[in-house]
Amino acid sequence: MLEPKIPGNEQSRLKALHKTGLLFTDAEPRFDRITRLARRLFDVDIALFSLVGDNFQWFKSRQGFDATQTERCVSFCGHTILQDDIFIVEDAVQDSRFFDNPLVTDAPFIRFYAGAPVHADDGHKIGTLCLIHTAPMSLTKEQRQVLRDLADMLELELRQAYMQEQLARAELAEQRLASVIRGTNIGTWEWNVQTGETLFNERWAQIVGYTLDELAPVSIDTWASLAHPDDLQISGQALEAHFSGAAEFYDVVCRMKHKQGHWVWVHDRGQLISRNADGQPLLMAGTHADVTEQIDSELALRTSEARLRGLFELSPVGIALNDYETGAFIEMNPALLVPNGYTREEFSRLSYWQITPKEYAPQEEEQIRSMQETGRYGPYEKEYIKKDGSRYPVVLNGMVVHDANGRKLIWSIVEDISDRKRIERMKNEFISTVSHELRTPLTAIRGALTLVASGALGTLPGSAKEMVAIAEKNSQRLLLLINDLLDIEKLLAGKMSFNLQWHTLHPLIMASVQENQPIADQNQVTLRCINNVSTMEVRLDSIRLEQIMANLLSNAIKFSPTGAEVLVTLDAVSDGVRITVSDYGPGIPDEFRSHIFQKFSQADASDSRQKGGTGLGLAITRELVEKMGGSVGFNSVPGEGSQFFVNFPAGFVSGRKT
Repeated sequence: MLEPKIPGNEQSRLKALHKTGLLFTDAEPRFDRITRLARRLFDVDIALFSLVGDNFQWFKSRQGFDATQTERCVSFCGHTILQDDIFIVEDAVQDSRFFDNPLVTDAPFIRFYAGAPVHADDGHKIGTLCLIHTAPMSLTKEQRQVLRDLADMLELELRQAYMQEQLARAELAEQRLASVIRGTNIGTWEWNVQTGETLFNERWAQIVGYTLDELAPVSIDTWASLAHPDDLQISGQALEAHFSGAAEFYDVVCRMKHKQGHWVWVHDRGQLISRNADGQPLLMAGTHADVTEQIDSELALRTSEARLRGLFELSPVGIALNDYETGAFIEMNPALLVPNGYTREEFSRLSYWQITPKEYAPQEEEQIRSMQETGRYGPYEKEYIKKDGSRYPVVLNGMVVHDANGRKLIWSIVEDISDRKRIERMKNEFISTVSHELRTPLTAIRGALTLVASGALGTLPGSAKEMVAIAEKNSQRLLLLINDLLDIEKLLAGKMSFNLQWHTLHPLIMASVQENQPIADQNQVTLRCINNVSTMEVRLDSIRLEQIMANLLSNAIKFSPTGAEVLVTLDAVSDGVRITVSDYGPGIPDEFRSHIFQKFSQADASDSRQKGGTGLGLAITRELVEKMGGSVGFNSVPGEGSQFFVNFPAGFVSGRKT
């Protein structure tokens, strides 16, 4: 069996076939009439309008045949599209090319085949009009012409359909263009370059505040009289560039005089339609669009960008723009480069991890999660690696943004805190040194004052005894301050030791209440404890717990009004036990809440504050609690009081291990 060859133009032929839109569509009377006529005229069993695809032939119209398609490799039509004229097989059984073809040996048992190529509008052979009979036949010259005429009728139907489709598309395009022009308020113009005759639409006149009637008679001089004199030369140069072929379009943004006297920015765009017999420009058409708002906005944007660029470049704090996906640096200001020693080019080539120590990976992951969830990260303290390999501390804040193309970026503020850290270190060293140097003589002074106040050195006169008592009291306050300073230094340096053991909690709390009762009595405040957990054991340092309770109770007593009650409550919570110290004092101001556990923080930090204290008690409390595996927090309503609570993991509840 001889399989049909593939034409050399197969790809463009298949493209032309698909362009017709006929494949796998329903039967159409216009084609069925022709195949029906062909079957009757030639008195054959089958007449088909066949379309030859890439590996199949499909029958758009079929008479006397039920199948809708066959494989191309066995098709007779596949041979027909290789011919310029009609392809005829008078007796397939006797033809060495086809005697063993499945379409010959089996249904439809082809003996006679005649096919005329059917061309698409662009000349490609996309299929055939073919005749099939189960007995041998031959065609006369006249019959061959009739078959060709019928095939030409199919092509005529294809061309008419194509022309109708193109006409419909043209009408639709015209409607769309008219809609666009109306919807976008675009002015249109047509200009005869040789005569100066010009046509404008009504919108063109409206852009400059006129009606067409007010501008009549209109010509190219109408436009020239309204154009800004300084823009005429630019317009002329753009026209010459377009006429010479150097520019595909005439495209100029210029100013036109409005009827009310101000200037309107107009985007003037056009293209040459035709030239005369001498090759000179003849007809040209184009549009006018009012772009005054865009131009004004652009000028404002440029001014704003210039200001922001100035702030960016002159900012004393580092600013960086990074790609969200890769972390690559896109923009950076000089303040970011000064501490690390890199040039802008060197820094822009660095990856994120070339300037970030690897040990910050867990914290970096946490900041990435924050960006994913909230679009922001920080404030976050870390280190950067300098060009020489040394490090310096920074604090970062950032947010996720998108550029005009939707690309995700990260703006970051990178503050070099080397000076802050140095000053903080100097301050801590100074406080530590002074505290250690003061405690020994102050202890001796307090001991001497206590001895004098006790009368061991003789009875003091009334006034002297009162002065000694004042001195002893203030030396005690000063010693407490020094002890607090030394404690916070040890805690922050990790030098404070803890003796963690299992303790029954309630007796420890009661002991703390009793120890602080004298202070409460002095302030006429009542201390009360409520135990809601029966027996409970926690693993902690009892001395440190005593210090924690002293800080919380002294604060509650200090801020409670005369005659008030401070309540200590023990409650079981989901993850252990909670100790709550409640007072009915003035509460914590909203603006102070975020600073309450910081060192030296006091709600009233003025020189004339009513309550004493170092501002270290709560900072020490938090450090002690966290070092023992607990957590601390508070609730407060201004004017109604405060509740400070400490949570510890539970050991035993009601004698049973939790």
